[in-house]
Amino acid sequence: MKRSVKTIQYVLIAVLLAAGAAFTFVYLEWEKPVIEVDRPFDTIGSARSVAVVMKDAKSGIRSYEVALVQGGKRFIVEGADLPEKGFHDKRLQLEISPGRLGVKDGEAVFSVRVTDFSPLRNTAVYEAKVKVDQVPPRIAVLSRAHNVNAGGTCLVVYRVTKEVAASGVKCQDSFFPGYEVRGQKGSYFIAYFAVPRDMTPSTPVAVTAVDKGGNSAVAAVPVYLRKTAPFMSDTVAVSDSFLQQKAAEFQQADSRLANKSPQEIFSFVNSTVRQENDAKIRSICARSAPERIWDGDAFLRMKNAAPKALFGDERTYVYRGVPLGSSVHLGVDLASLAQAAVEAANAGKVVFADFLGIYGNCVILDHGQGVFSLYAHLSTISVKPGEVVSKGGQLGTSGATGFAGGDHLHFSMLVSGVFVDPKEWWDPHWIRDNVTSKLESAEDL
Repeated sequence: MKRSVKTIQYVLIAVLLAAGAAFTFVYLEWEKPVIEVDRPFDTIGSARSVAVVMKDAKSGIRSYEVALVQGGKRFIVEGADLPEKGFHDKRLQLEISPGRLGVKDGEAVFSVRVTDFSPLRNTAVYEAKVKVDQVPPRIAVLSRAHNVNAGGTCLVVYRVTKEVAASGVKCQDSFFPGYEVRGQKGSYFIAYFAVPRDMTPSTPVAVTAVDKGGNSAVAAVPVYLRKTAPFMSDTVAVSDSFLQQKAAEFQQADSRLANKSPQEIFSFVNSTVRQENDAKIRSICARSAPERIWDGDAFLRMKNAAPKALFGDERTYVYRGVPLGSSVHLGVDLASLAQAAVEAANAGKVVFADFLGIYGNCVILDHGQGVFSLYAHLSTISVKPGEVVSKGGQLGTSGATGFAGGDHLHFSMLVSGVFVDPKEWWDPHWIRDNVTSKLESAEDL
């Protein structure tokens, strides 16, 4: 009987110990919250947006505090005690303004503390050393003559007073990045920008710069718009043979065109495919070599070739009296002999060499610092991406691939993915007055 009682006592003690352990394990949670900062940073300017995610999968978030710590003092950005256990995942979108908090320029610590609802009050801490820098960069525009043609190119030379995360020229809604040049008397930046075809004297042009802390600066660029002849408008009659031939070619290349009529294919290619191709070209030209690759002289024009269409021409396509669509010609068509040699207009790196929709077999060269050239409708391509070609090096042969009605070369120049008039780049006087002289003047300053 005594053994039975003792056995029962042992069992009860074991059960109580097990229950106590289970209670301790469940109730006294040991797991700390998780803190995530979406984009870690090491510099804060006059204002910085920061996203912080706090997670606690078990007991939930009890309280949190976000602060800048400087000189032993905590400057609270945001903090709260949460009344309920329901918050297991909380996201903060913060706008940190050191000046408003009373934080001075210099070293500081960005701190996040999160405590959960466990009786143990598990606390997670995220800390990162940061530099507070609320002084914006200053911009000095060094180049003076910005005489531009609608649809052309302009070079701006400028200097900034401190290290910047990004800088360049903004014209209308487009941004053209600047590239640092280390001269004999110090560093300066250059930025080529594309002059809009609809440029007016009131179109704003400015250099912008943003430092690592997010402080920004703007300096206006005085621009003189030359009076030039308006771009041509033309009506292009589309033949049955062209429709049939191109419909078959594009149906093979694009499954979306399988059950469409030749007229529907033409309209689809001229609108949707054209937009897709131009978006891809912008993507290809989004990155450029930081140094100049081209040799500084005028770009080569295709030998013994007659121009068949000019940059900026506005075309309306008509089939049997019915409009099929319109387009703007963003290059110069040059016709020579069939399958004539197509040469690199200047030294550059091949960044694209493949079929590209309306452009057919196409090669794109990066000449550095945002300058690109494009060669379209080729019958053959003799280079591969990654190759560095010399001025006059053969890229392929002319043809009629893509949206072309006959053998020719479609040649384009681009600045950071925006098409510009090639005629300027073929002109040694334009190169001298608008590029070389500006760079030489920058070296003297």
